[in-house]
Amino acid sequence: MKLSDVITNPIRMKIMQFLQIKSEATTKQICEELHDVPQPTLYRHINYLLKEEVLIVKEERKVRGSLERLLALNEAKFTENIDIADSAYQFLMALYGSFQRYSDKENADPFADMLSLRTYMLTLTDESYENLFKEIREIIGKYSEPEEGGKSRSFSVISAPVAKEEKK
Repeated sequence: MKLSDVITNPIRMKIMQFLQIKSEATTKQICEELHDVPQPTLYRHINYLLKEEVLIVKEERKVRGSLERLLALNEAKFTENIDIADSAYQFLMALYGSFQRYSDKENADPFADMLSLRTYMLTLTDESYENLFKEIREIIGKYSEPEEGGKSRSFSVISAPVAKEEKK
């Protein structure tokens, strides 16, 4: 199965985003964080991500007679020979679907909901760029706990090299 087919499911995307922010977590911690998804559904998707090797078990430990697994993203899976154009297309279509569902709502108010579409062009060394993403992960981690009365928002980051125009 293609990686893009595995990861574009919205529930699996939530699991991966949580692990991307936290680096590692137990299934119980994932269930506590993603409380809007039924627990059996989360277990099914976590097991599927493990089967497809998108997630790895970093550690197993006995807790009150049960085996607890510490899970993490399998970073190597995302650097294998994948069809990057297909993955980008799947990601963008999932994002587009979210925007389409939002705009179809009768009471959609982009200003009140703080809808934002931005592109920033950066010219950085690889080291600075790596530091930028480390800082973004730290900031997102700081705000990853649900706040009482808060609204759920999707926050996506797309990073791509700028294609230089060919001279004719």
